[in-house]
Amino acid sequence: MRSRIIGAAASLILELALPQQASAQEWSCDVDDYVTKAIGIEEPWVENAGYLFTQFGNSGPGALTVAPEIEARLSDRLGVELDLPPYTANDPLGGGSGALGPMAAGLKFAVVHTCNMGQGKAALLTVEVEGQYWADPRPDVLPGEGNAVAAQAMWAQLWYPWFMQGEAGYVQRVGSGVASGWFVNTSLGKAMGTVYAAQMEVELDRQLIRSDGQSGLEGYAMPQIAYHASPWLLAVGEQAAFQQGDSHAHWSTWVMVEREF
Repeated sequence: MRSRIIGAAASLILELALPQQASAQEWSCDVDDYVTKAIGIEEPWVENAGYLFTQFGNSGPGALTVAPEIEARLSDRLGVELDLPPYTANDPLGGGSGALGPMAAGLKFAVVHTCNMGQGKAALLTVEVEGQYWADPRPDVLPGEGNAVAAQAMWAQLWYPWFMQGEAGYVQRVGSGVASGWFVNTSLGKAMGTVYAAQMEVELDRQLIRSDGQSGLEGYAMPQIAYHASPWLLAVGEQAAFQQGDSHAHWSTWVMVEREF
């Protein structure tokens, strides 16, 4: 009887030890070395990195937006995001006015992180709560901006050389300026060699405030190419944005630079 109890205890200890060992190996795998971040999707991994995003509207008179972002890794599962105030210049070539946008901060928690690079497979799932604050919420300065709180889930899946990632969640406005509503964004990409990648990103949300005051659908499609040689990432995308009730697409060029630390 005693030997059976000792044997059962040994089996239980072994079962508990093996998943912990496998989990340690999985968390040490840098999935973002193989999954290239999409320009408009929050990365589901936690990391130490800095980003600089630029968007130039191709429809006249156009606008130029520059937005910096910082990511910090607190542990294998926990990370923080800080979006510094972006600067938008309306009609920059014609000497138009500019304004600072809202800043945001979020807390990220990684729920799932599986990795088997021997088979070229990985999966991630992360949740995040983010708050956005704008000190100058005038709708005529930057329409669609204001104070808000957002909750979202982000995911990524790798079948090398193919990969996909996405995010989905809900934005709750706090005060005026922002429309409350859901959003979903996903992309499909393929690595081309060791440093180049291409992907298509598609977004849809219900955060549009129409001229009649009602909410509406909006979204975009953005093909993009990237050069990813750690610790640097350079990506360029051409975005076609659509809004309910508008028969014309609004085109803009995006550039993203990342530096991992």
